[in-house]
Amino acid sequence: MTDHAPRQSDPPDKTGPTVRGVVPVWNRPGDLIALLGDLAATKAQTADLALLIVDNGSDNSIQTQSAIAQAAAKVPFPVEFLRLPTNTGGSGGFNAGIRASLADHDPDFIWLVDSDVRLEPDTFEKMVGAIVRDKGIVGVGPEIADPATGELFETGGRIDRASGRLVAAMPNDDGGPIDYIAACCALVRADAVRRVGLLPDTFIHSDDVLWCLRLAKATSGRFEIATGARCRHPRFDRFKTWARYYEARNWVGVAAEARVGMLGRFRRAFREVALALEQSMIGCDDLAELHLRGLHDALAGQLVGKASPDRTRHSRIWPWHALDPAIRAIVPSAPSSAAAIAEIHTDAPVPRDRRPALGKLLRELGLETRRREAMPSRSFKQMVRGFVRLLVTSSNAIAVVNAKAPPHAWAAARVLLIVSPQGFRIHRVRPVDRLASLFNTAARSVRPLVGLTWSLPEPPPSEPIASTRPGERPSLSIIILTRNRIDQLLHTLAMLEQDEVGAQSEIIVVDNASTDGTPTRVRREFERVKVIPTGANLGVEGFNRGVEASTGDAVLILDDDAWPNPGALAGALDLLAERPDVAGIMLHRQHPRTNEHEWPFERIASRLPRWPDMGSGNIIRRSAWDAVGGYESGYFLYRNDTDLALKLLGAGYEVMFTPDLHVWHDSPISKTKTAPWLFRSTRNWVWLCKRHGRRGSGLLAILLGWLWAHKLAGFSPVKHWAALRGALAGLFTRAPKLESSTKPDGKALARLIRLKMGLRGGR
Repeated sequence: MTDHAPRQSDPPDKTGPTVRGVVPVWNRPGDLIALLGDLAATKAQTADLALLIVDNGSDNSIQTQSAIAQAAAKVPFPVEFLRLPTNTGGSGGFNAGIRASLADHDPDFIWLVDSDVRLEPDTFEKMVGAIVRDKGIVGVGPEIADPATGELFETGGRIDRASGRLVAAMPNDDGGPIDYIAACCALVRADAVRRVGLLPDTFIHSDDVLWCLRLAKATSGRFEIATGARCRHPRFDRFKTWARYYEARNWVGVAAEARVGMLGRFRRAFREVALALEQSMIGCDDLAELHLRGLHDALAGQLVGKASPDRTRHSRIWPWHALDPAIRAIVPSAPSSAAAIAEIHTDAPVPRDRRPALGKLLRELGLETRRREAMPSRSFKQMVRGFVRLLVTSSNAIAVVNAKAPPHAWAAARVLLIVSPQGFRIHRVRPVDRLASLFNTAARSVRPLVGLTWSLPEPPPSEPIASTRPGERPSLSIIILTRNRIDQLLHTLAMLEQDEVGAQSEIIVVDNASTDGTPTRVRREFERVKVIPTGANLGVEGFNRGVEASTGDAVLILDDDAWPNPGALAGALDLLAERPDVAGIMLHRQHPRTNEHEWPFERIASRLPRWPDMGSGNIIRRSAWDAVGGYESGYFLYRNDTDLALKLLGAGYEVMFTPDLHVWHDSPISKTKTAPWLFRSTRNWVWLCKRHGRRGSGLLAILLGWLWAHKLAGFSPVKHWAALRGALAGLFTRAPKLESSTKPDGKALARLIRLKMGLRGGR
């Protein structure tokens, strides 16, 4: 819901294009007040401009702050507010604003503006003029300058396909057309946004680059910088802590969208490894860890949304007012053999107002201060010297170094004062510890470096604009397959009757020739439940028969020992109503007594698209189920759910994993793998890989699945023989034929392998 700011007077009538501005804000109300001051002076004479401020879950509601209301009242065009319950990042804030703007209005253009941008009075007019004059422009941006120095540092950007890096374009360079404009101030055509969809949900970093690539491709348009238009915005390469994780993770989506080659992917991944090694060299293992976590999660295909808190956790950066006691505490403990020297690197970004106090403090402690000029930041000679200093630590007592960890900062002293504009850290350099950290970082970087060089996961999708107009909830039929497990089945039915959606949904129990009186007891205790006896144990074909007899728009495929968490079905149906592009949803499976995950999914905090798996507790639109033929009956049991997800993806449908919507699965097989399970599971895995693999992905997947089956077999010769027989049966028998609607390209199977390896491989 949007609310209007108080108005002093109605704005004058405007002719010309309609523009809706979107400004996401998270805390920092001072930035927004300054921006509103700029907007009050903005010339908007040739367009009908209105502004939507999106409060991205700020600690204190932005709209209720009187200073902001007063600043908004001075803006000569409509200003509205939209408050989100949580921080959804830059992409989430922009998307909420775009969604509301397109739903409530029919604008010609969308203007994205960061809250920490400062605008010149004529910036908006020049941007509008440029995009109105040239129909070939899909988006236009201004020149971007550093607010502290006024130095121009970007006029659009390009993707260097040779290195996979984003390169800022500068005025009058000869690099050719730009690939993207920064979302900090971007004016784009609304019809292009409707065609492409919202910004990919990467939380922060690279979302605007991916979006621009798609906008240009969909419209055959281009991006330009409006002549003379200028804004000021903090440099994008400013000092980072937790954002390192997203930079290391999100470049993968851009590289995949831009089709960066293997050499470029290697160089880009190696850059993150190098940054991790550099941070290890100055003792910042937590920051090095952010780079590694980002790479590992990228390899596993976890490219969407905000990461779980443990993925971006890092040590505290101390504020500058705490420097005096911290230095006084650490300097007396410096090795007595160290010379009484404090080396201050000239590239160390000590705030100007702190420099005199720092020098005075060091001299009071009896340290001789010496300035050291910055060296070439990445020269080979400096790196060699840094490694030598690590083995023969410098005799300096302390060195004040740059937090970006250039090689001349490595082991510059026994104690390092690591500084950034935001604060400082202090680390003692112990050569043995640093060497161990370096070896650990290098060893853990091998797998993502090789994996991301070889192939990339699919880039994060753009949510279709059609999803912003929710439809009605689809009706649901719940299909339960059972055989001789009446107690578990009755418990599941009882839990469904207690669920808001389950109590109103059609429930069909397919009995696979039970001998324990299942049909009779179900009919007696749950009269509304429809029971379908098969007369024989048909395996997963029983699910197909249950779906054939159902009447719902969507079906929930449920094992007899599984039941949804309260609210999960409602959330899943709401998602289907909001997202007509989504055909299948995998609920988050957990064991009801141990809370263990059938896969270690606890690290995934956001909903992931293009999901290559299903399981006990998945919801599929009936039309999509019918289109791909449902479960493959030839499997009999096991791997049929994963095969269904791959069939849906191969047929062009969207499948999504929802970690926030849970289904409880009381399955003993999750811990104990029997010989029959290993035989059928391994055989069916080989068939699955033969059906869905392309260009070598199938062979690799077969090998990895076979090896994993032998790992599960443990020390049992019988189980190892079962796994071997399953692999041979899969290899030397023809896999069931795929439906004509499914055209696998191998990408979904490759994504499945990355998820399996990444999630089971630890960090």
